[in-house]
Amino acid sequence: MTELTPGFDDETYKILDKVYKNLAEGITGIAASKKEDLYLSAGYLLQRARSGEFLKTFMNEWNKFREKGRIQDEYTYTEQHQECLQEMLDFLDNDSPDQIRFSVLKNIFLNTATESFSSRDDVLPQQLLRIGRSLNSAEVLIIQTAYKLSKEGEDASKRSTRDWRYAISRNSPLGYPELVESNEQTLENKGLIHRRVDPDNSMFSKPGHFRLTGLGLRLCEFMTEYKPETDNE
Repeated sequence: MTELTPGFDDETYKILDKVYKNLAEGITGIAASKKEDLYLSAGYLLQRARSGEFLKTFMNEWNKFREKGRIQDEYTYTEQHQECLQEMLDFLDNDSPDQIRFSVLKNIFLNTATESFSSRDDVLPQQLLRIGRSLNSAEVLIIQTAYKLSKEGEDASKRSTRDWRYAISRNSPLGYPELVESNEQTLENKGLIHRRVDPDNSMFSKPGHFRLTGLGLRLCEFMTEYKPETDNE
C-alpha cells in the first residue's frame, strides 16, 4: 500500500490518514507472521488490502472536494458528518467491501457533505447511508437501473412483474431475470421498490418511477447524481 501525500489542516483527513496508516501497518504485520498463520489470514489479508485501496480513493476524493470549497469548514464539526464518517469507517473496517457497494456509500457520503441534496440538520442522509450499507451489489444494480429507466421515461404501469424483471436484467449487468427476482423481495421489505399486488404476475401497487418508492428514489439520487472533482478543474 502506498503512502498518501498529507492533506491540508483538516480534522477529517487526519482521522482517515490515521486509519489508513494503521491499516497498512496491520497488513504488514500479517504478511510478516509465521507461514501457518498467513494461510489462516489470507482472506483477511485480501479484505484489508482492498479496504485500504478503497480508503485511499475516499481520502483523495474528500481532499479534492475540500480544496474546491464544495465542503464547508464548519460542516466537518456537525453531528451529521460525525455519524456519517463513523458509518463509512465501520463499513470499510467490518464489512467485505466491493467496488459497487463502496461507490454507493462514497457517493452518498460526499453528496451529503456538499449539502446540495440535503441540509446538515437533516437525519435522512444517515439513514440512507445505513440502507446503502445494507444492500448487496445485485440490489444496488437493480434500483440503479430502475432509476435510469425512470429518468429515460420508461413506464412500469403497463408492465407485469415478469416484464419488469426482464427490463431490469436487459438494462443492467445482471443479465438474468432470475437474479432480479432473487433480490426483489428484499428490496420490497426495505421499502425501496413497491410491492406487487399479486405476488405471481400482476401489476404493481404504485408503478411510478419504474417501481421505485419515494425512499428508493431519494436513495438513488444521493448515490447516482454524483459529480467527482478532477485534478484539472
